[in-house]
Amino acid sequence: MNAGTTPLQRARGQFGLEVRADGPRTRMADLVQAGCCRLLFPRVLGNGLEAATVNISGGIAAGDRISGRLACGPGTELLVTSQAAERVYRARPEDGPADMTVTCQVGAGARLEWLPHGTIFFDGSRLRRHMVVDMAQSATFLFLESRIFGRLGAGEQLSSLHVRDRLTIRREGELLLEDMLRLESTDVAALLAQPAMAAGQGAVATLVLASPQAMDLLAPVRERLAAPQCAGFAASAWNGMLVVRGVGAGGWGLEVALRHILPVLRAGRPMPSTWRS
Repeated sequence: MNAGTTPLQRARGQFGLEVRADGPRTRMADLVQAGCCRLLFPRVLGNGLEAATVNISGGIAAGDRISGRLACGPGTELLVTSQAAERVYRARPEDGPADMTVTCQVGAGARLEWLPHGTIFFDGSRLRRHMVVDMAQSATFLFLESRIFGRLGAGEQLSSLHVRDRLTIRREGELLLEDMLRLESTDVAALLAQPAMAAGQGAVATLVLASPQAMDLLAPVRERLAAPQCAGFAASAWNGMLVVRGVGAGGWGLEVALRHILPVLRAGRPMPSTWRS
């Protein structure tokens, strides 16, 4: 920190949720909430459980520290969403990044879905985020991350951004996927304008399904991607995993496309309760 710089108050948060099977039903076995993090339980989904993360700080600032842990026992089903889009605010040049880490264990025959709203990056924001998933061979893990670069409705243009966003998935202890976005630039708009990056679009989305049935869903997913609202999306599948990536002008365009794709990956399950109807 530079001499004379005033230290700012930063948020610390922790959440943890463990679920276990009680016959066919999934029930909470342990719950941890600390600092700025809360978990709400808006409804029960059949035999499964839905949880919504809440950041009572109202957003993420440089220097914040948030950690989470999710543990799904054998045969359980857990859907985790968020109350609203997460916002990552502008940092001062001397500030270190916000740090977020979430670890997940998914037992045999269990299903974990991570379907939050998007992350909105303000100009000058700094974030380091890492999700680590350890899953059994017969488990299912569905991951979504939508990244929105600036507030389109406010006419915001990003110039500076420092983001490292990483997903690690291991199946039976062996690395299945290591996916990392490293976006550290002082000319973000020009970078996103490149055809190989985002072709001038202001938002990107990634869907990952790791399950024994994932590769069988490639054809029906590609059928959905032929719809006009899914222009800019593509899918591939290998090694028991299906990955969908897409670009859009903003968060709402991504959500419209995702609503068209997700029913195939989720076998018709209802959308998270906090998503727009």
